[in-house]
Amino acid sequence: MPYNEQLLKHVDAYGYPLPPGRRWKLRRRAIDTGKNAVAGMIAALLSVIGVLLRLGRLGRRYPPLTPRSFHPRRILVIRLDPIGDLVLSLTVVHTLKRAYPEATIDLLATPTSAKVITIDPHLAGVILYDPNLWRRPGALIKSKNWRDLRRLLAALHARHYDLAISLYGSWAATLAVLSGAKRRVGYGAESFPGFMTDSVPGRHWEAGDHLHEVDYCLKLAQAAGATVTPADRVPHLTVDPRAQAEVAQMLAEEGIQSGKLLIACHVCSSNGQSKRWPIPYWTALLDRLIREQGAQIVLTGAPNDLPLIERVTNHMQEHAVNLAQKTSLAQLAALLQRANLLITGDSGPMHIASAVGTPLIAVHGPTDPAQSGPVSLNATILHSDIWCSPCYNARTPADCRFFTTQCMKNIRPQQVYEAVLSKLQLSDTAAAAKKLASTNEIVNITSTNQDNYA
Repeated sequence: MPYNEQLLKHVDAYGYPLPPGRRWKLRRRAIDTGKNAVAGMIAALLSVIGVLLRLGRLGRRYPPLTPRSFHPRRILVIRLDPIGDLVLSLTVVHTLKRAYPEATIDLLATPTSAKVITIDPHLAGVILYDPNLWRRPGALIKSKNWRDLRRLLAALHARHYDLAISLYGSWAATLAVLSGAKRRVGYGAESFPGFMTDSVPGRHWEAGDHLHEVDYCLKLAQAAGATVTPADRVPHLTVDPRAQAEVAQMLAEEGIQSGKLLIACHVCSSNGQSKRWPIPYWTALLDRLIREQGAQIVLTGAPNDLPLIERVTNHMQEHAVNLAQKTSLAQLAALLQRANLLITGDSGPMHIASAVGTPLIAVHGPTDPAQSGPVSLNATILHSDIWCSPCYNARTPADCRFFTTQCMKNIRPQQVYEAVLSKLQLSDTAAAAKKLASTNEIVNITSTNQDNYA
């Protein structure tokens, strides 16, 4: 049974999980203990390998990683994380291409996330691999897994990389080593001793560290020799013209009229239910936008999100177009580019919208917008500023440890509606309704939740 469909069987009226029973907690604890034990053994083995790698480099001299002294022919950028992180990582690709214009740059990403990048003038190729398959039961005894890994390594070695950038995590660092790249850049504390030839101090999300994800990425680009400007913080995603044409036809078939206000809404989250705004709040907001502003609403999502989206649409009195599972990631980027506005929680589509220049409103509760919010000059962030928020640490799903998700409940439909009006600068005329505000603000909301959904 799909993840979201299974969880919706045990949720409250807001769509959030009910507190688990004692049996679930014991099972979760046993699973975590087993995973930590295996991870510890693997880390010990890889640390030994790292020491050997470091010993093998003794006495070798490496030129500084600058365009003056380092002239790579082939560069590998590794990002094995969800869609939003991959979109933000494009800033590394673009700054490296500017620093080393003669170099060929490849991107190594998971098959799911990489689908968002169909074309990019800075990339020579996208290599697909999903290391998460090794987490599944019996993964080590499946010959296909080993064959796929051998094929990957053969393809990487055939490219003879001069430089590999491990953007996040131990798997990226391990594949940087296995790629055979002569120089490897990454955060040392996220890797294993000796894995990086050019180790950058620190790691993502250190306690008290409020850097945004894009800034962590750009620090690695700087370590690799790129010069970074403030403008480089904003990611840019190239939209496939074929996808634009396909989306135009799809919208026409759904009755969406060109020239009328089109608002895309992403009600889902793939990494924890607490990133989602409450279901009845979505219902109230969307009905009001359609009735009072004549908005055309399009809902986006993956196949696993259908039960959640249908729960929203079934409680609406007005009609919203449900395009969940009907669009590819390339088409989703084209759809968001076509929309006048995106309303979403902290999600991959949020970062896609930023990267294609679409104005957006992002609702944040458990996550810190300073670390994971949209990097855009046209974003309004609504954040519930309560004592326990933000609580998300990116190592586990974003689910409320108190099973209240009060931070998201505090952000009322009225407040989001007002943000929409401000964003679109709506007035009495239809022409003024199309004029978009250019703002980048965080609105902290401290109101307490009530039982009505206004």
